[in-house]
Amino acid sequence: MTDYYAVLGLKKGASLEEIKKAYKEHAKKFHPDVSKEHEAEKKFKEVNEAYSILSDPEKKENYDKYGDSYKGFSGYKQQGFGQGTDFDFEDLFSQFGFGGFGDMSEMFGSGRGRGQKKDNGSNLKVELTITFNEAVFGTTKDINYERIQKCEKCKGSGAEGELKTCATCKGKGHVLHQQRTPFGIFQTQAVCHTCRGKGEVAENECSHCNGNGFISSRTKLSVKIPAGIDSGNHLRLEGKGNEGRHASGDLFIVIMVETHDVFKRDDEDVYAEIPISFTESALGATVEVPTLNGKADLKIPSSTQTGTIFKMKGKGIKRLNSESFGDEYIKVIVDTPKSLTKKQRELLEELEKETQSAKKRKGIFEKILGKF
Repeated sequence: MTDYYAVLGLKKGASLEEIKKAYKEHAKKFHPDVSKEHEAEKKFKEVNEAYSILSDPEKKENYDKYGDSYKGFSGYKQQGFGQGTDFDFEDLFSQFGFGGFGDMSEMFGSGRGRGQKKDNGSNLKVELTITFNEAVFGTTKDINYERIQKCEKCKGSGAEGELKTCATCKGKGHVLHQQRTPFGIFQTQAVCHTCRGKGEVAENECSHCNGNGFISSRTKLSVKIPAGIDSGNHLRLEGKGNEGRHASGDLFIVIMVETHDVFKRDDEDVYAEIPISFTESALGATVEVPTLNGKADLKIPSSTQTGTIFKMKGKGIKRLNSESFGDEYIKVIVDTPKSLTKKQRELLEELEKETQSAKKRKGIFEKILGKF
C-alpha cells in the first residue's frame, strides 16, 4: 500500500494547506527538468499522484478509510506526469524557468492522465546574450531555436487521408473499466490508449511524422530588443512556443547583457571613473568625460578631492517603456605623478611650505594625545 502522506512528508490528517505546501516543495525538488535527485521522474510522479488524491476531499476521505481500495470508487482517474490536478503549475514552474515541459510523446498523446492539457502547446525559454551597447540603444537579433510544430504534410492529424472513428472508445476519447473489490464493483474511466483521447485514429499513419501529427523543427525569428533592457528581463512572444492541437505556447526570451570596459550599470544609471591631474584637482578645470553618446565636458571645481562623484543628469540609460533617462555618475581619481622634473619638485616644495600639511598633522596628534 502506498502511503501518500509519507510521499509528501506529512502525517495522516494533514490540512489542505499543509498538503499544498508540501506538494509545492516536493514537486519543485523532484521535477525532472531541474532535479538531480536519483529517480527524480519516478518520485515526481509519486508526488503528483499523492497530491491528486490528498487534495481532493472525497478521494482523501476514501483513501483515509480504505487505503489503496479507494481506486475502485466511481470517478477515480489515474493521474499522470505533470497534469490532472488543480494545482497552479504556472506558479510552480515560474520558480525554476520555462521550457522542458516534456518531449513530443508527453505533450501530444502519451495516453497518461486526462490529456486535455496536451491539446495546448507548452511554453519555451531561450537565453539571448547581447552587448552592453545593444542593451542601451536597442537592437534587432535573429534567434534559432527548436520547437514542436504541426506536421506540414498531415496538418497535425497524423493521418494520410481520412481519419476514422476509434473502434476502442467509439469516438469518446475515453474508456470505462470495471473492477471488482471487496466493496463491490466499481467503474473507472481512463484515456483511450488507441486514439490517445482524440476519438479518431488514422487508417494510414502519416509517413512524415509517423502518425504523431507533430514534428520538432528548427525555427528562426527576428526579435526586436528595446532600448534599456537589462540582464534578467525577458521578452514574451505569444504563440511562438510549442504548437498544440488547439493553441500554441509562448516563447520567453531571457536577456543576458555583457559587461562594459568603462561603464558600470545600476538599473538606468551608469557609473564611470576618470583620472585628473593634481593641478586640475587643485586649480579646477573643464575636462572631457565619456558618456553613452560620446564625449561631454565636465567642470571640475578647484580643490576637488580624489573620489569626488559628479552627477550628469539625463546621461544614463533609457527607461523601458518610458521616454525618460537615468543619470551618469563620474568619479574622479587624482592621478599622483610617479616621477617629477627638477622644476616640478621645486614648485611642489614651495607649495608644501605654503600649505604646511606637516604642521597641521602635528596639531592633530597633539589634540589626540592631550586627551590621554
